Amino acid sequence: MKKLMAAVLAGLMLAGLLSGCANTANDDEVEYRWKMALNSTEGDNAYDTGVLFAQKIKELTDGRVQVDLYGGAQLGTTAEVLEGMYAGVADVMCESIGTLATFTPLANIEAMPYMFSSYDHFMNVWYSDLGQEIKDAVGDDAGFKLMGASYRGPRVVCATKELKTVADFKGFKLRAPNLEMYLKTWQWAGANPTPIPMNEVYTALQQKTVDGQENPVVDSVNYAFDEVCNYWIKTNHVYGCNVVIMDKKYFESLPADIQKATLEAAEFAGRAISEQQADKDAVAWQELEDEGKTIIEVDNAAFAEHFKDFAATNYPAFADWVERIAAMDPAKG
Repeated sequence: MKKLMAAVLAGLMLAGLLSGCANTANDDEVEYRWKMALNSTEGDNAYDTGVLFAQKIKELTDGRVQVDLYGGAQLGTTAEVLEGMYAGVADVMCESIGTLATFTPLANIEAMPYMFSSYDHFMNVWYSDLGQEIKDAVGDDAGFKLMGASYRGPRVVCATKELKTVADFKGFKLRAPNLEMYLKTWQWAGANPTPIPMNEVYTALQQKTVDGQENPVVDSVNYAFDEVCNYWIKTNHVYGCNVVIMDKKYFESLPADIQKATLEAAEFAGRAISEQQADKDAVAWQELEDEGKTIIEVDNAAFAEHFKDFAATNYPAFADWVERIAAMDPAKG
């Protein structure tokens, strides 16, 4: 299956489908023309998920649904799009589940530290009945329909100093996303998390405002943090998940066949991009090794042990989900 998905994705790339908006349908065939909001641009996990989603739904509906991509936050910030989706600011977007935390605290589940152990564990959960249950619960509470699941790769730390153990993070100045779960995670580790916009992080690292940052490795390399960080620490603390998002009421107003095609297209795109992301991660790590960066393999079991009471202390409502997710780890089977 993985080889098949990779071949499909490679064929789509060669066909030029990752070059921008999908504006090739005959207007006479189009019944639904959707604006898809994306913060990123070509090559990013969310954007490329959007491209495959647009291509697949066009195919499944024989051109009745046309999805036009608006990358680079052309339609507004994530918050602006989500808040205005019901009013037609956008019809669909691709973002992480955690971005819905401003609408429902249930969305914080996505970034629970040390909840996943591997790519296979991630796919086992998000493409299962449990994964659907979580997406439905988050979506219902927030007023959105969440579809598919794109693996973003584990979040790791790059730093200007060596870090090997949880104790090494005590007092460490670290850039983290301005989201409750991430800030609490690093505070639990004893670090000093500092929210800084991504476009300012490079300068912040240069000027020692912070001594490190955390993101999936591909994102970190794309932002050229390898130019200012010599130490790359495989904490693998969070396995992020991008989903296709629509306003729930709008989705439910669609004909049954369009709903079905939308769900199928989102799943197709999520699976394909997940496999592509796993390959991108391997390439990024090899590039860092070739550059002579110090890559640190931490004792993930020790880190996970440090966080064993994190969920119960901070998010007791997630206890059932966390336990069931842990039980689906293939490494424990």
